[in-house]
Amino acid sequence: MLLRIDNQILKQAEKLKNNWKFKEALNVLDNFEISQDLTNHQRYQLYFLKSSILFDLLNSNEAMKYADLAYKVAKKLGSDYLVINTLILKTQIYGSLVDPKKHLEAINEAEEILAKQSEKSKNEFQMMKAHILYRKATYNFGVGNLNSCLNFLDEASQIASKINDKDLIILTTKWFGFTYDVKGEINRASEFKQRYLKLAIKFDNKQEIIGAHNALGMQFTKKGDNNKAMYHLEKGLSICKEINSWKTFVVSTSLFEAYMESNYIEKAQQLHNEMGDLIAQGTFKFNVVAYRLQEAALLKRKPDKNSRSKAEKIYKEIADRETSFIDFKIDALVNLCDLYLMRLKETSDLKEMDKIQFYIDKIRSIAEVEEVYSLLVEMKLLDAKLMLLIYNFKEAQQLLTRALDIANMYGLNFMINRVKDEQTELSKNFIKWERLKDLGGKLAERMDLARIDDQIKFLLQKRDYLRNNIGI
Repeated sequence: MLLRIDNQILKQAEKLKNNWKFKEALNVLDNFEISQDLTNHQRYQLYFLKSSILFDLLNSNEAMKYADLAYKVAKKLGSDYLVINTLILKTQIYGSLVDPKKHLEAINEAEEILAKQSEKSKNEFQMMKAHILYRKATYNFGVGNLNSCLNFLDEASQIASKINDKDLIILTTKWFGFTYDVKGEINRASEFKQRYLKLAIKFDNKQEIIGAHNALGMQFTKKGDNNKAMYHLEKGLSICKEINSWKTFVVSTSLFEAYMESNYIEKAQQLHNEMGDLIAQGTFKFNVVAYRLQEAALLKRKPDKNSRSKAEKIYKEIADRETSFIDFKIDALVNLCDLYLMRLKETSDLKEMDKIQFYIDKIRSIAEVEEVYSLLVEMKLLDAKLMLLIYNFKEAQQLLTRALDIANMYGLNFMINRVKDEQTELSKNFIKWERLKDLGGKLAERMDLARIDDQIKFLLQKRDYLRNNIGI
């Protein structure tokens, strides 16, 4: 946070915020607002702090409300510094709201105001420039333009090193790791995540030490090295408990997934129960949907129909809830597709495809409304694979072409390569598909050749973005 607090009571709230005592910080701010005749500067600081705390609590809509109020006061004060500061905060919130259009508008406005500043050698100017570049990087990450993301991270990182902005040095290093991970450059991703951990330890930033252990744990889980994954995640969780970090629930979620991948169902269940205790205490109520998703994941793993029906019910409940966080809603919808694909493979009943298509259409609708074009491309890929199951090669090819058009239109470089790979795969396996069609190949064989499981797995891994966006 770039804001400089000068009032003692507001400093107290800021300190509570930095120690992740959000409820106490909000109480201090509420009492201060009621009991004081505030100056515009004090009102600005109050609104800004409230917005940032609500953002940390994942209450993005309320956070934006106070960011808008802070922006209006900053404009009234005629302070370019405060306006830019608020716009940087708003870009973070727009990122969590999955609103790339407004995210970019806020970045551009901040950049335009900064360009008018004359004293360009000042540390303050350089710091703001670096933070704007960093936000441009996260915007490009969100829309899938990973090469541009890396370029902006590089610029921001260089300035951060020159002015010794420790927080930004850590943040840019962290996002280099995230970005190379999504690009599929696993070795480079690991290198930056290890560097992220070393920097967090060097600067004694325990919250980021936790984040680094979490990032490495998630990476090792994806690589299938579950022992290393569990080492980092258990280490991160122990620090969470030591400092009573709000990240306790997020790291627990990553560890839960590592246990599930290792087939340590009992450990996963035990951890899930502990997370339930945290929710019951009231501290982590905003994570109740994540907890329910875990409950569904445990049920989904069981072979009996009754358990899977219960999992289906939970996923539907989250998918249909208007207030569900967008990432949770998409996670539930993808899992519903996965459940029906499992049923399709087991029963060979093509009616299950209608159910899958229904939820694909729902995800596509969200992607269109929220302008998440990378997800829209993913749905075209999944649609294409479903067409292959009924030997509709022409429609599959057309869907891949449309997917490539969208990826090209919005400069989604990573998705462009994914679609091209799928086109190459279809071309390479065309004779196999023709042979399966002639021989009346079993549906399970078709599903394996179409690699539908890989597509679903990739979609489920999109959950990583949630933890990236909330600053873990």
